[in-house]
Formats: sequence, structure tokens, C-alpha cells
Amino acid sequence: MKALQVTRNARPSEALRIVEIERPEPGPGQVRVRVSAASLNFNDIDRCRGRVTTVPMPPPFVLGMDVCGVVDAAGAGGEAWVGKRVVAVTLMARGGLAEYALAPLDSVFDAPPELDDCEAAAFVIPYHTAHLALFERAALREGESLLVHAGASGLGTAAIQLGRSCGARVFATAGGPHKTGLCTQLGAELSIDHTALDFAQVVLDRTRDVGADVVCDLVGGRFVEPSWRCIARGGRYLAVGFADDAANGTTGRALRPACTGNFSIVGVMAAYMSQVPSAIRRMGLNPFGRDVGERTHRELMRLVARGEIKPVIGRRIALEEAAAALEDHEQRRTSGRSVVDLSAR
Repeated sequence: MKALQVTRNARPSEALRIVEIERPEPGPGQVRVRVSAASLNFNDIDRCRGRVTTVPMPPPFVLGMDVCGVVDAAGAGGEAWVGKRVVAVTLMARGGLAEYALAPLDSVFDAPPELDDCEAAAFVIPYHTAHLALFERAALREGESLLVHAGASGLGTAAIQLGRSCGARVFATAGGPHKTGLCTQLGAELSIDHTALDFAQVVLDRTRDVGADVVCDLVGGRFVEPSWRCIARGGRYLAVGFADDAANGTTGRALRPACTGNFSIVGVMAAYMSQVPSAIRRMGLNPFGRDVGERTHRELMRLVARGEIKPVIGRRIALEEAAAALEDHEQRRTSGRSVVDLSAR
């Protein structure tokens, strides 16, 4: 089968090659998906370059975290999924940019029937992550204010839509007028061009110095300190992404501002595991259970059916275009989700 493989650590155009490899076979608790579409993620860039990631892996390996397709084979325990159209996060969050991919049962869900395959592939990680962050971890409520960084990204557009769906006031940052325009179109009442304005000052001005109740930070790095300056007393700062941090969020940061600002720092990782092995738990990883994933997915399916949320796809591309698209993503030349369409084969 065809697959997009990281052959060495380098920029995506130098690291990635389309190769022919054996079709994987599912083991117990796994399914094999005949992939019709797969999304690109910023984490894919980190893996190409060999940066610190949650799940480190030396080359060669196949890239690809989230997919849509039909289950064509299953190991023990997964037989009921065979023949179903699904969305899934791949095994070890890799292998999705291929004609076939494996996924653990805890990370497989019914695909929303209202979405086409590319839209469905662009749905699972952004919307599950944003929903877990805003509601499971931050308990965002109607009438509260939400600041979303990287609002024009795949996950940012999901967070804006979900914030609006619960009746929150949504503020968003993005780079340039095209991206801030997209944020406004999605329902942000305040869209801030962070390349031209001090977003902390703008948020404090809009809220009369109260600040944002929840900050959904998908960027990290230089966005952290000003976010902490414009968060409300009792606010919740969500550490979700680290696109502006070359060390991928592993560098130290003084915590005294959290003390003086009387706000909470809240982490979120969108991963589901019914039983967490001791070795994984002792590494510091503590994912949600499958029960949380099913509850989250039911709510998201309801919102999709009502037309309140829909993935924003910036590009639908072929497998051969994925490396160039990742480099555009790294240079902030994309909006929404870039999705590889593998259906034409």
C-alpha cells in the first residue's frame, strides 16, 4: 500500500517520501481502517523535525494522526466495527497518511453522517480536543468570555464554534485580516490581529479590566505571558498547544503570575484509554477514559446534526502535496484544516 513515511528528521519536504509498504494487520483491541481522508496536524511537523513530542518515535514511520474511512478488518473485540464508516485517531497517533491504518478501539467513533469524508477527518481531533478543553476541563458557561488563540486554525475554528454554541462571548486572535475575518465569520465578537495589536490590552479594554474567563491557548510560547495578564480573577488558562514553542511546552516558566492573578492553569490532552497501563501512568500520562470520549462524541454529533458546528477545511490535497502543505502550515500560510483526500484510488 502507499504511505507517507518520515524517512529522516528534517523539514517536511526533506523528511517525507511516499513509499510502498505492507498493509498492517490489526491485533486484539484494534481495527484496520481503509482510509478515505486524513488530516494534517502541527504535531506532524514536530515529528518530521524530531522535536520533543508526547510519543517520540525515530524514523522511519508513517505520519498521520486522524482519519476517516471504513473499517475493513478487526482484531479480537473489534468485530462489530467491520463495515462501518468511522473517524479515528490512529494507533500511537501515527500511520494515518496511508491507504490503510490501524486504530485502537478506544479511539474509534462513528463518522458524522452529515459530513463528507474530508470534513469528518477534520472533525475528530479538533472538536474532541476543543470540547474536552472548554467543557470537561474549564467548565465554560453561558455568558462567560472565552479567548481563543490561533482562532483561524483547525482547532481554533472548532473552539470558536463550540464557545458560541454554549452562549459564551468569544474573542479570538489570529494573524492578519484574512484570518481575523474568518474568526468573525464563525461568530467571534472580537477578532484581534496579534501581528498588529497587543491582544492583552484589547481584551482588557473590551472587558473593562475584568479579563477573559477562559483562555484557550493553542500557541504557547510568547502568547503565555500576555494571556496571563488578561485573564479574569478565577479564570482558567487552558494549555492546549505549543505551536510557538520550539521545545514543545517542555521549557520552564515562572508560576508566580498564577498566584498574583488568582487564576488556574489547566492542562488538556485529547486521548482515550479504558485502562491506563501502570508504565504509561508513571510516565505522567493520564488520559481520559473511553466513557468520556463517548459522551463527548454524542454531544458533538448532536451539534453537527443541528448545524451548530462544522469543520473548516482550508485545503483538500493529494498525498503528494502533503509535505508542501505542512511547510505552509509551519509558516502560518494556512487556515482551517488541511486534509489529504485518499478516496480516489
